[in-house]
Amino acid sequence: MKNKKMCSLLLAAAMGMSALVGCGGQSAPEKGNSAPASDAGKEETTNIIWMIRSAEPKNYDSVMAAVNEKLKNDINMTLDLRFVDPGDYNTKMQMAMAGGDDWDLCFTASWANNYVNAAGKGALLQLSDEMLKENAPNMMKTIPEQLWDGIRVNGGIYALMNYQVMYDQAGFMMLKSAVDEQNIDVNAIKDWDSMSAAFEKLAAAYPDKYATRGGCFDFALMFRDEAVSTVMGLPFLAFDPETNKLSNTMLLEDSEAAMAAAKSWKDKGYIPADAATMQDEATMLTEGKILSRYQRMKPGLDAALKVIYKSDWVSFPCSTKIINTNAVQSTLTGVNVNSKHPEKAIQLFDYIFGNKEVSNMLFFGLEGQDYELVDGRVKKLENSWTAPAWMLGNQFNAYLGENDAEGIWEETMKGNEEADLDALFGFVPDRTPIETELATCEAIWGEYKDILYFGLQDYKTVVPEMMDKLQKAGLEKVTAELQSQIDAFLAAK
Repeated sequence: MKNKKMCSLLLAAAMGMSALVGCGGQSAPEKGNSAPASDAGKEETTNIIWMIRSAEPKNYDSVMAAVNEKLKNDINMTLDLRFVDPGDYNTKMQMAMAGGDDWDLCFTASWANNYVNAAGKGALLQLSDEMLKENAPNMMKTIPEQLWDGIRVNGGIYALMNYQVMYDQAGFMMLKSAVDEQNIDVNAIKDWDSMSAAFEKLAAAYPDKYATRGGCFDFALMFRDEAVSTVMGLPFLAFDPETNKLSNTMLLEDSEAAMAAAKSWKDKGYIPADAATMQDEATMLTEGKILSRYQRMKPGLDAALKVIYKSDWVSFPCSTKIINTNAVQSTLTGVNVNSKHPEKAIQLFDYIFGNKEVSNMLFFGLEGQDYELVDGRVKKLENSWTAPAWMLGNQFNAYLGENDAEGIWEETMKGNEEADLDALFGFVPDRTPIETELATCEAIWGEYKDILYFGLQDYKTVVPEMMDKLQKAGLEKVTAELQSQIDAFLAAK
């Protein structure tokens, strides 16, 4: 696979709209209104409405008052940061975009408030190179140029990016006490056979526990020297870099060892009977009833797992690092096409991106009220402000937490620099000519995915049955259209 090395990373996210009630009981200002500046003769203070997909935090009024005091003094702007519950976010943003509501910035991604769809429908402002260079210098000097290709829609850029871990790397986590007691060398787990052998040892030693959670892994990534590129993560639309052609069968045929292992784990009782639908996974992991599971790798992971599950875990990689289009589109900030002050909105985002003081207010709240700094590390207090740093500009501005590993940000940025770009990085399919057929194929994969991932049935029977349904649903037409688009994409590179 021909991969390109990249230097650093980033992404961005956040949202805004006026039909929704502002947090802390604040109401939205009328469209185009600005608060008067404190000094006569100064330009009026610009208020920016930014919508994000997150539950409303505690201490909203006091935190935002402090943030806005800093913003007004430094850049003569204020921020109306509006939180929308995740379960309501997609619906409310679609209504806000369709209704022409008043907002300036909004969270958009490949997985929520779909970025490509929002850009394609004209809800987001196209951001020219000149506009970005002039209004977002902090962001532009930080993000590697090639990453912007990952968010282009029909050649245009319609969002700002957050800076965070950008690569995907498959891995596993195992309960440390079990690893130590059974003398399991996690560094020797290099393929499905050695993974199964470790599970066999765990199952024999702890018959009242489950060796693994099962499923949840990626056929295209696990135990591969090079990740397999797919269109939209669909295994029957795999890209062969040797021929530059899509294959309906290549990845599935190459994943037989993975599917056989999953079936074996199910048959031997290594995974819970309800693994595909279980609702209490976190509880079972915390109680030590499940001894391992798939885990996306990142620096400082073991320390983070201890905080989440209240015990020590050992994590280990099962793939190389890869950056694909979905990863770059996983957290973005769109600008409303109808914003009265789009340049100001971009400037505010970029100011926060480059300012550690304001960033940490938005990440952690106020020192003494929401957290304490102990030896330079954040110790959260009860009933404190909580907001997703990865939606609010530059996550690397964040103070380290109590349990964060030393050098975690440096290691993350190093991983970003070392990661390869996916062979189809930047390719965004146009679904229009094949929408009906593609949607049906996606639904069929949804029907069979868990059956294969969790080994619920014999893959030798399931895969042919699934492929037959896909062919009848129009897979041939889908493949031909996407191949044509990929040919054009590669020719233009």
